[in-house]
Amino acid sequence: MMEVLIAMTISLVVTAAMIAMMSNTLGTTARIIHMSKLSDDMRVAMQMMTRDVRRASYNANAMFCYANLDCGTDAGGPALAGNIVINEAGNCFTFLTDRQHDGNSTNDAAGGFRRVVQGGVGVIEMWTGDNAPNCADDAGAAGWVEITDPEQMDIFAFTVDDDDSYDEDILDNETQTVTQWVRKIRMNMQGRLVLDNSITRHVEDVISVRNDLLEVVAKPTT
Repeated sequence: MMEVLIAMTISLVVTAAMIAMMSNTLGTTARIIHMSKLSDDMRVAMQMMTRDVRRASYNANAMFCYANLDCGTDAGGPALAGNIVINEAGNCFTFLTDRQHDGNSTNDAAGGFRRVVQGGVGVIEMWTGDNAPNCADDAGAAGWVEITDPEQMDIFAFTVDDDDSYDEDILDNETQTVTQWVRKIRMNMQGRLVLDNSITRHVEDVISVRNDLLEVVAKPTT
């Protein structure tokens, strides 16, 4: 009897250890799956923004914006190139694109992305309305649609800036100086799982806007 009890005790200990190991393995696997899904979903949202940012300022009549660095901004000038406009908080940007290829982006639907908070959860929204987007609209306002799922992930931080943009002279001769405005947009997004906020991910991208602008300055003749 004693030998049977000892054998049963050893079997129970071994079985308990195996169950604990399997549970830990399954838990680790589930955590890895959740981390991968969070990363994938955030990258999909980033790719949507990246695609539109690269095309921002496209215009069939881009020559109209030469020698006008303010072309398309709210600072003045014709809204032909559709420069990217970033709000003061740095969590929303809007832009125009000549989607109809008619040389005028003002008659096309504008684009925009922003971070808002719904029920304590951060969400990235995309502008799909026909009129000009307003970054100050309430979360879920008409024209704004979610591109991240607030039931799955919380985008707790999102920033966008153009601090990496720069001017460079590409031609400097006796008659004129031609300067190119090279625009770089940096986007930074941080998210976490709603069901397990210990699982976080950080996605960052720097996008080169394809449609650079030129400033042509004529030099005075002597």
